[in-house]
Amino acid sequence: MDIEKLLSTADAFFRTVHLVEDHFDLEPQKQHLATFINFRDIQQMRADFVRELVSMLVPYVYSPQKQIELIEALRGEGRTDASAHRALFVRARKKFRPKHVQGQLAELILSILLQHRFRAAPLVRKASITTNPNMERNGADAIHIAGNPGKYLLYIGEAKTYNRVSGSLHSALKDAVQDVVHKHYSNYANELDLYTFEDFIPPELEALARDFLAGKEVDAEVHLVCIVCYNQDHVPVGRSRNDRIKSIIDFLKTETKAIKMETVLAGVDADVIPRLNYIIFPIQEMTKLIEEFSEELGG
Repeated sequence: MDIEKLLSTADAFFRTVHLVEDHFDLEPQKQHLATFINFRDIQQMRADFVRELVSMLVPYVYSPQKQIELIEALRGEGRTDASAHRALFVRARKKFRPKHVQGQLAELILSILLQHRFRAAPLVRKASITTNPNMERNGADAIHIAGNPGKYLLYIGEAKTYNRVSGSLHSALKDAVQDVVHKHYSNYANELDLYTFEDFIPPELEALARDFLAGKEVDAEVHLVCIVCYNQDHVPVGRSRNDRIKSIIDFLKTETKAIKMETVLAGVDADVIPRLNYIIFPIQEMTKLIEEFSEELGG
């Protein structure tokens, strides 16, 4: 199974964000990821970011094969190529829960980064599970898979979006870690079993999911990914793009250094800690960005 072929294209989106890998004084001591909205000269590309993020909605909801099937069906109903793609977007948008747009912002970013930084394809497409968009889903926010026969990696993801005046990063990281370890890691096999024989797993990955559950992929490992999107009360300064990027990174490092990791990792098995991966996404004026995201969605 060539999992790389199942990854969506996101080059345009990645031009709107800046990525930084660092240990950030966090446990486990490894390269974690920070990302934030990129700059064009000294202006943040907020409108570009929102537009490209919304453009990733269809591949978030539907696998490549499912997109092809739906487009063909929509064309068969008498639509042009352009109107068929528009109808597919409208269909995907209906999977978004209008009362939970803030949380879904982080879930969408998590899915994109799992595919393009961890090279992990969605094993379960959680958005397609939603039959009533007004209801919250249970379970992990993402279940992705990477690797090749003999060494597969299953990624269980948890997304948190906290829009508080202060303390958002520490609280979001603590809650994300506690949830992904104690709620989702402990229950991922049951959750995967629930969806394996339904339509929520791409046909290309059904056999792999069954083998994983049956214990046939004995060398497969489970890793945990937490993304925290939070309101950063810091205005980047500097007379150049690089200066403003450095301003955000420097402030971010002061924030991560203040995190009490003993609180974040309370009750987590010492052997599980090395499998934790963090994605930190500071956002200036988060309330405004969420409103812009919702408007671009058409909600």
